[in-house]
Formats: sequence, structure tokens, C-alpha cells
Amino acid sequence: DIWILANRPGNSDLDVVLSIVLLLFLLELFVQSVGLFRTYFRSFFFYMDLMGAVSLLLDLSYLDLLRFAGGGNSASNNAMVMRAARIAKLGARAGRFTRLVKLLRFLPGMQDQGGGSAGAAKRLSARLVTSLSTRVSCLIIVMVVVMPLFSMWTFPEEDWSRQGWLDLLEKSILDHPERLGRQLGRFEEFYTSLSYFPMGVVARGDANLSSVVLAQLPWNSSRGTPARSSNIVRIESTSLLCDFNFEYPNQIDAVMSLCLLVTIMVLMVGFSMMLSQRVSAIVLIPLEKLLVKIRQTAAMIFKSVTDMASNVKHEDEDSSCESGEDGEPEPTEQFKNETGLLTKVVRKLAALNQNNKGGANAVGDNDDMPDLGELDRTLINGFFSSYPLRASDVLSDAPDPDEARAEALERMLADHQALLDDSGMTLDLLNSWNINPLELDTERIHAAAVYFLGPHNHGLVVEIDLVSSFLEVVEQGYTKACPYHNWFHAIDIAHCVYRLLRICNTEAYLTGVDRYALAVSAIAHDIGHNGLNNAFLVETAHEVALRYNDRSPLENMHCAKLFEILADPERNVFSGLSATQAYGARQVCIEAILHTDNALHFAMIKELQINFEVDSEILEGMRASLREDTSDFPTKEAAEVFQKQEWRRLLTNLILHTSDVSNSVKPFRVSRIWASLVLDEFFLQGDMEKKLGMPVQVLNDREKVNRAFSQVGFIEFLVAPLLFAVVRVLPPLDPLLETMTQNSMNWHQVWLQETKPTPTSEERAAMEDRVRKLQSRYIDLTS
Repeated sequence: DIWILANRPGNSDLDVVLSIVLLLFLLELFVQSVGLFRTYFRSFFFYMDLMGAVSLLLDLSYLDLLRFAGGGNSASNNAMVMRAARIAKLGARAGRFTRLVKLLRFLPGMQDQGGGSAGAAKRLSARLVTSLSTRVSCLIIVMVVVMPLFSMWTFPEEDWSRQGWLDLLEKSILDHPERLGRQLGRFEEFYTSLSYFPMGVVARGDANLSSVVLAQLPWNSSRGTPARSSNIVRIESTSLLCDFNFEYPNQIDAVMSLCLLVTIMVLMVGFSMMLSQRVSAIVLIPLEKLLVKIRQTAAMIFKSVTDMASNVKHEDEDSSCESGEDGEPEPTEQFKNETGLLTKVVRKLAALNQNNKGGANAVGDNDDMPDLGELDRTLINGFFSSYPLRASDVLSDAPDPDEARAEALERMLADHQALLDDSGMTLDLLNSWNINPLELDTERIHAAAVYFLGPHNHGLVVEIDLVSSFLEVVEQGYTKACPYHNWFHAIDIAHCVYRLLRICNTEAYLTGVDRYALAVSAIAHDIGHNGLNNAFLVETAHEVALRYNDRSPLENMHCAKLFEILADPERNVFSGLSATQAYGARQVCIEAILHTDNALHFAMIKELQINFEVDSEILEGMRASLREDTSDFPTKEAAEVFQKQEWRRLLTNLILHTSDVSNSVKPFRVSRIWASLVLDEFFLQGDMEKKLGMPVQVLNDREKVNRAFSQVGFIEFLVAPLLFAVVRVLPPLDPLLETMTQNSMNWHQVWLQETKPTPTSEERAAMEDRVRKLQSRYIDLTS
């Protein structure tokens, strides 16, 4: 391109320069392959360098390799071949441009990004910058090279005027040879405003022309000839040969090629510098600070660490001669300074933790920590002496062996049983899914609610009179006018929580405080509900939405009302707990009630799936063992997993949320009643939305919603994803999945029987397919 711009008459001197460059490329390829065989040979840069060197052969005129692709002058007449040849050369050579990112280290401001630190973080950051920059550079090159390919096979833009004029001159020779001179003048005048033009017209050697024509040929233009023969394009006809001067278009093409190369380089260097700066800000500086802090903390804990760090540093300096592709120390070697130190410290602390199980005084007598010096032992024992562990600080639900407490529990259990007997409520009904609070009288509902909060579920001492007083106030807090979110719904959800806690043997992994707080949360989880959902409250700027900043306003209000009741000592069912236990119970209540917001539904499912994958080996093994012995839930290993804080929090939230959407897992007789009530409440809100001129939410329009159809969708899109995820973790709930699947089939039949007008064959087929997929998922999971 530079030679074309310089308008050199030939390429002989260019061939000399390119031949020298080719030899240098090959020499570099050989030297790096031998000297850096492990890191360079057959690497990305090796192949890019090889392709770049080979691509130079295409530019050597004495080899004339483009001729085999239809090159030479003919290539100038074939736009597709010209494009393909240029793209091939650019693509083959572009790989070498990625080496520009190596120059970043020499640019101003790029050498001190690590704050002068030469630690492992800086080395890792350098390698990361190089790796990312190389890939960004490749992406830029690929985009530049590949984008023109999409237009290569389109109809080429070509100037047919050249051949047209030659055909016109040919016709003049045959029909009116005396007019040839006038036509040649017009021919030259036509190209006056164009950047290329005809230089001359001559007769073909084998042409049989009249003397009149030969007298006017050869014809030469007054605009001159190009210095480079490659800028001449010849057009032929039967009798004539015409040469065109393409010097200016070819120079423009060369300028554009150079601009393209410069643009690629600027983009590569610019984006690489941006990446380098961001990596330094996000990775290098924080990591370097972290590793320095680790060193300082370790030195404070173990005085002998200073000597260890010094030894590691000497080892690192001895190994610094080992290099990667560019002579840089390997990051793993640099990392010894921090990670070697950290590994030794962690090993000491782990051994200390293991030994401390026998008591604080055992540290100095343990033989499993030979690296621990006397000073280390003294210092560690000093830590334990300074911060003694007090039994009152430990959250424990182990029964107190005090005889008075045991007698109190026994008395309370008898009182709860007597309350059930007096009301006519039976344990068989409470321990089944056939109970429906809507069908119970006030006395039996009260007895059931007291029993759900009773000590047989958690082992904590709670007086029955205190529970009754608490339940009385909570019941008054529910809105009786709500068709669905009322006191009966609270009892229904409390019963479901009670059943799930027992079915899933939660005493093996949830504390008594967890279970008690969950039961209290179930009773009060919808207190104060006004029959309007969060979306409506936010849309109308309701005072509840304003108070809680539009974030789960109902659920926040339920929590607040619960703890307003508990603030009264005569209703505080947590008053018998220690301060630590009461704080833990409050956290369980808040978390669980807030997670009844359906806006968090799928986030909970995702969290459950992630947690399952983390411990999948143990949980899948537990499910396999349950096929042989259903009483073996949870296994010892699974119980240890569930006892982790993150699992306990997730399971308590899931139990309440699953209970809150459990209508679809109840017997169809009960499920159908609750489904009708919740839709009635939706319709009342829909009527209010119409009255206010608001958009009516999807399930709230009584004139459009098909009850049975909506329930199939509720099961398919809301309940099923949750329950399929839950039963993978809690296999004893498999029967609920079976009931849910059966209910979807029942709703399908109701839809077929009650829908007016009768569904079309396409609608029936679509519904059958949806129900069938649910059945298939259930069979796949439980088989």
C-alpha cells in the first residue's frame, strides 16, 4: 500500500524489503520455538506468527501466487476474487497484531498500577491483562476480517461503462468508420469527471480493419499514463484493445487499507489499556491489599511467621529465573510468598481447632502440632484465656435436666391433650390433610391453634394461657371481610406448617426455637391483610406501600403487627426464651414471613436448586436410601448438611412459603373450596380496579377468568416448580406431589365439563398436553 501511494514504477525494491522481513519472521519463529519451546511452540502466538510469515509470500511479485487465484490484471476485473485475496492476506497477518498488547507495559502510567508491589497479585494481574487483551484483540480482528465476507458473494459493484464504450466503438468501426474519431472524443469526455480514464485505444494485431479506421488509430488520451504497470487495466473487444488508468482509485484503496490497519491497532491498544486499568482496579489493588493484610495478621498471631515469610521469599527469588513466554516469572512461583505463608497458618489454626475440642488447656499438650512453637502455644492459650466461652452465649435447645422444667412440660402436654379432648378435636384429624378450618367451630379451631404452638412440637416451656391470650389478639387482627386472607386461612397454613415439620423430621436439623418461631409465623403471617395485593397497594400509593417503600409492603406489615402484639408481656409467647433465643426467633419470623411474598418465589426456587447442587451427592444418596427404608429421613449426612446456617434459614423460609401455596396439594374437595375463595377475593379487587379506572390484573376480572383454567395454570407455573424442587431435598413430601398432579387432572375435568362455550379440539389438546407433562415430570422424579 505504501509503494502504491509512493507511485513506485515497480515492486523490485519492495520485493527486497519483503524478502528481508520474511527472513526475520522465520528467524524469530525459529528462535522462539527453540528458546521457549514449552510455552511458545504450538501456542496461539506460534500459529499466528506462522500464518503471518506465510502470508508475506502472497506479496512477493516474483512468486506471483495470486495468479493461481485468478490474479494479475484479471483479478482487477473480478471483484469477488480481489475481496477474497485481500481478506485472506489480512486475516493471515492480523494475528501478529495481537503482539501489540505486549507493548502496554512500556506505555506511560502502565508500570505502576500495582502501587509498586511486585507480589503475586501483580503477576497474576499481568497475566490476566495479557490474556484478556489478546482475546479482545482477536475479537476486533475477527470482526474487521469477517464482516466483509457477508458482502463478498453479493453481486459485485462493477463499472460496465468501459466494456459498453468499447462495444460502441466496435459498432462504429463496422457501421460508420468515418465517425470513429468523433466517438473517441466523446469516449474521453465521458470519463473527464471520473478518477479513472482511458489512456489509449489500439487495434488488435489480428483485426482486419479498413484504412479509414487504421488512419485514426492508435488513439492516446491527453491525461497521461501511470508510473506503475499494475495501475493499468486492459479491456478487450473483437477488434480493439483499450487501457484504463486506475492509479488514483488504487491509491485511495491503499489509503483505506492503511487506515484499516491503524484503526485495528488503535482499537486493540485502546481497549487493552482500558482492560488493564479495570483489572487493576477490580483485581490487583484489592487482592494486593488482602494478601498484605493476611501477612500482617499472620505475623501478629505467630511471631515465627516472619522467618517463614523470609524463607519463602528466598525460595521465590531462587526460582525467579524460570520464565514463561516473555521471560516473566510464573504466577505460581510468585504466589508462594503469600499462599505458602497462609497455608502454614491455616494448618496451625485447623490443628488448634481440632485439639481445642478437648478443652482450652489441651493446646500445649497436643502432639499433632509439631510446627507450633512454645511462644505460639502461649499466645493462643492467652487468646482463650482472654475470651472465655460462656454457656449462656451458646444457642442450645437441649432440655434442661431440671426436674421442675420436666414436670412443667409434662403438665403442659396434658393440658393440650385435655383441650383437644374437650373441644372434640382428634389427633387423627390433625395429622391428616383432610382438615378444613372452614368446617370447624370456634372451639375446635382454638384448640387446634393452641396445639400447633404446643411444646410437643418444639420442647419449649410455654404456658397455655399465654398462648391462648396471644391467639385471641392475633385472631382479632385478621380482617373478617376478606374471603380468603382471614383467620381460617391462618389456621390452615399453621396446620400445614405443623404437618411439614412432623413429616420431614425437622427435629433432626432445626432447633426447637426454629420450629416454634415457624409455628408462630404461620399463625400471624397474613395478619392485617386487607384483601388487596402488593401491586395494587403500590399502584394506588396506599399508606402501607408508602410506609415500607413499596418493598413487600404487606409482608412487612404482617411482621410489624406480629411484633407489636409480642411487645405486650401478657401476649409475648417468646417471653420464656433467653435473649439469644428470642433474637433468633425474631429473625426466623421476619425471614419466613417476608419470604411469603410471591415476588421472591422463583428466587427461592433458584436458591434451593443451587444449594441442592452443592450438596447433591449427599442428598441424592439420601433419596436412594429412602427407597429401601422410608423411616431413614434424614440420613446422618443429610442432617449435618441441613444443620448448616444457610440451609436452616432456607428450609424455614421454604416450609412457610410452601404451606402458604399449599391449597393445590390438599385433597381436591378441600383444595376446590380454597381456590374458589381466593378467586372471589381477586374478583373483589378487580371490581375496585375497574371502579378506579385502573388496569385490571390478570386474575382479577370476574368476567374473563375461567376458574378451573386458572387453577391448572397456578399449579403448572407456580406450585409445580416449587414442589418439584422441594421434594428433591425433602423426599418425604413425595405424596404431596402426587396429590398436586391428581388435582391438576381433576381441574382439567372440571374445565371440560363447566367451560362455556365448549372448548375447541385445539384447546382441549393443548390442555391435555399440559396436564400430561406434569404427570410425566412426577413419574420421572419418583421412579
